[in-house]
Amino acid sequence: MRYARPAALAAMLAVLVSGCGGPQPSSPAEATSLAPTLESIPTARPPTGPPSEPTDNDKPAGWIVGTVTAGGTGPCYGLVTDDGTQYALHSTAGTRLDKGARVRIQGTPAKIRINCGPGRLLEMTTAEPLR
Repeated sequence: MRYARPAALAAMLAVLVSGCGGPQPSSPAEATSLAPTLESIPTARPPTGPPSEPTDNDKPAGWIVGTVTAGGTGPCYGLVTDDGTQYALHSTAGTRLDKGARVRIQGTPAKIRINCGPGRLLEMTTAEPLR
């Protein structure tokens, strides 16, 4: 009786361990067909060189249309688009933008870090009032 308990435990352990292996291939050819090939594994291509343009600037494309939320003669302005995107605009040109006016602007990523209020900071290059 003294050895019955360890023997029963060893038998149960052997049954449990033998069931953990999963299905085994019956032939070497079947084992090869289950292995992943180099073509089936996705890999990233190494870069061919450094980027030609800065990649950390968030560049809006084309004209941005919205309502002026912070106006005046600059150098800082605020603009919110119809979809709710806020822009903090900077320009030293002295352009007059009235609060509440609908305008369309063109801008470039700001080269200086200045606090012109909430939103994405842009250097305003052109501003046109909309009627």
